[in-house]
Amino acid sequence: MNDKTKASRRNVLKVAGLAATLAACGDALETTGGTGGAGGSGGAGGSTSTTGSGAGGDADFDWATGGTAVMDGQDYGDPFAEGIGSVCTVYLSSTEGPCHAPSVETVDISEGNAGLPMRLELLIVDTSCNPIPNATVEIWHCDTHGVYTGDIDGNNDDFCNGGDTEAAASSAYRGIQTAGSDGRVTFDSLFPGWYGGRATHIHFTVTANGQTTFTSQLFFDEDLKTDVYGSQPNYDPPSGQGYQLNASDQVIGESNLSLDEVVVTTQKQADGAMLAWKAIAVA
Repeated sequence: MNDKTKASRRNVLKVAGLAATLAACGDALETTGGTGGAGGSGGAGGSTSTTGSGAGGDADFDWATGGTAVMDGQDYGDPFAEGIGSVCTVYLSSTEGPCHAPSVETVDISEGNAGLPMRLELLIVDTSCNPIPNATVEIWHCDTHGVYTGDIDGNNDDFCNGGDTEAAASSAYRGIQTAGSDGRVTFDSLFPGWYGGRATHIHFTVTANGQTTFTSQLFFDEDLKTDVYGSQPNYDPPSGQGYQLNASDQVIGESNLSLDEVVVTTQKQADGAMLAWKAIAVA
């Protein structure tokens, strides 16, 4: 993607973002983020133990940059192995947004692109924190430059992909996984980029018992974003309007999402990849 396309994308979102998008829309050395992970005491809304002093601050190695190849064959363990408690708060829904497009069932959704490799583990449970067998999860997020891929609404969508024909022809950063009896799904992707007017986020839809239960979004720790965007060569540096802080993201506010419940927990792995996870409770 050339600089002109990226600039066009940013200009479109600066003008329309607040009015349209926000209205329509290894050994782990460090742990950051919210709740609902390994060792949590309150299920999907419980607290998580942490080590280190922030996202990447004291690590003696850098984040990986080359994409998901570093994660091939790697087993980072089950981040939910220590349990998630016995009472899980139902995850609130939020807008699907304008940039949804068809996805295919796949684990690696990066399509070989470069960026910070991220393994995303999601556990779908009921309000008693019991896994929901055969739950299906679809996720989608922007690329490292804040651009969405896919044939959105059957045209080369200027709003979501800035008129970039290469992005429109791609299906990267979109995927579907169906859980087994353990309620757990795994995606390999890249840490999402950002675009003006929105906090860094991942869209997801959960289908359980044959019915679409809800659509919502996942978010990331502020210190983690500062570290990633300030050190990664494949991400546009914060400038101009910049990325939105979680606390001032309009979608979070309008959907009454609690930051304690929607920020994923993350760990930097010894190979430089990121492990991110969240338990999601559905009614």
